Amino acid sequence: METIYDILKAEHDQMADLLQQALRDSSKVSFLKVKLKADPHMMGEEKFFYPVLEGEDKLSELVSHAYEEHNEAKVLIYEIEGMDERDEEWTAKISELKQSIDHHIEEEEGKVFERAQGVLSQEKAEEIAKQYIEFKRSYMNRIETGESLT
Repeated sequence: METIYDILKAEHDQMADLLQQALRDSSKVSFLKVKLKADPHMMGEEKFFYPVLEGEDKLSELVSHAYEEHNEAKVLIYEIEGMDERDEEWTAKISELKQSIDHHIEEEEGKVFERAQGVLSQEKAEEIAKQYIEFKRSYMNRIETGESLT
């Protein structure tokens, strides 16, 4: 059975590829693919993964930092979303977003996952994975049907 680490790592790899593509072609379409992957990913982590870790002494500071990095990425995504791809700042903002997310992924995989694996049982990591997958499935269904995301 897949754990939350397996799923998040695979999504991190996809995100890195999407960001690279967005930087390469500087298109709004490529950016929107990044946003469509990033939004539910961050929401799912904040809803299912981080809360379980917050109460652990070894992880509370790291999780707090991860929330801050998510907020930074959300602000950048919001700013880019409001820009035109022909804007002279467009590529610089995409690059800034890529650096921010790359840094977050590196810290999350290198520190958070490692410490979380010492705290969460295999069963708990699998349970969180199931909740996360169901959340993402529901989120994408709402996107496709035009339902509210709030």
